[in-house]
Amino acid sequence: MQIKIHRGVNQIGGCVTEIRSQKARVLVDVGSNLPNCENEIEVNIANISKKCDAVLITHYHGDHIGEYMQVSKDVPIYIGKQAKEIFTIFQNKMKDTGVTEITQDHIDKIDTFKIFKQGVPFEIGDMKITPIRTDHSAFDSYMFLIEANGKRILHTGDFRLHGPMGKGTPRTLKRIGKVDILICEHTTLSRQDENFMSEFMLQEEAISLIKSKKYIFILCASTNIDRIASFYHANKKAGEKLFICDIYQKKILDYVSKNSAKYTDYYNFYDVKSFDSELYKNMVSNGFCMLVRSNYFSKKFVYNPRFRNNLFIYSQWLGYLQGKTAEKDLVKFVPKKYTYLHTSGHATAEGIIEVCNIVKPNVIIPIHRHKLIRF
Repeated sequence: MQIKIHRGVNQIGGCVTEIRSQKARVLVDVGSNLPNCENEIEVNIANISKKCDAVLITHYHGDHIGEYMQVSKDVPIYIGKQAKEIFTIFQNKMKDTGVTEITQDHIDKIDTFKIFKQGVPFEIGDMKITPIRTDHSAFDSYMFLIEANGKRILHTGDFRLHGPMGKGTPRTLKRIGKVDILICEHTTLSRQDENFMSEFMLQEEAISLIKSKKYIFILCASTNIDRIASFYHANKKAGEKLFICDIYQKKILDYVSKNSAKYTDYYNFYDVKSFDSELYKNMVSNGFCMLVRSNYFSKKFVYNPRFRNNLFIYSQWLGYLQGKTAEKDLVKFVPKKYTYLHTSGHATAEGIIEVCNIVKPNVIIPIHRHKLIRF
């Protein structure tokens, strides 16, 4: 077997990994470079994919799926079922708002994506591929165990062990056992001065914050279902104010509830409300938690004098607000006074070490990392 990291060794995001056996060739992820990426390594996905038998997508973040339109039309793209639906809702929203160059062709391409099931192996040529669902800030994310020609490769994609599904990953990997090659994300190893709380610790901190003010605004990624669940359950424990979002966000949460609630109540967002005028009086008198982002709908509430006695919680990477990676629209939208409550969607150093110790690889290939890492 042969492995080529086309992009992702010396940068975070833009991941493209090629794995070749005697009779098959696949790409794992076809990500776009992140905004303000310093390396700007160009990869011709159209040319590379023509030689491949399939593309495997670990999750729906743009730095892992963003160049899917460049994949040759004859090459199948595989993704998790729930990830496919959430990505479709997101891309439809982007198309409808017109803020990006998303067209109906993008949506039609997603419709052609093939679905795999958690833990159920499928074959591409002489490759046996087993999807392993893992915890990340994108719902329905996967690792891939790829076996062929007497060798075993584990590609982790992005993962963490400190989220609500994190404990399941070590148990699954113990059943898999030793691998020959581990292709592993190393995102946080360049940020070892940070403290990483668990998602459940974040939820506990959120309870006291929600109790502290009548009106709560929460900014987090619309597709970070685990983070939304943390605030949703914190709100219930804090006294259960109205939990409000816009129609787009409600569509995502309704889909997750419908497809996950039969397995666990943790992802059952049954009483989240999309805003309408009938709620307004209740909101003013009883308070609320509202999921917001930098759009006109949210600005009407965040900067409404009636709700000035509020708490604004920022729950995303601080890099979106600061330095070279700052997003202008977001910087304009977020109030100068905000409360930061966030934890990473990526594995800590301890999490990476734990995975390495379980699968005991002969070789570790670090990806999704900054160039300079000191050990």
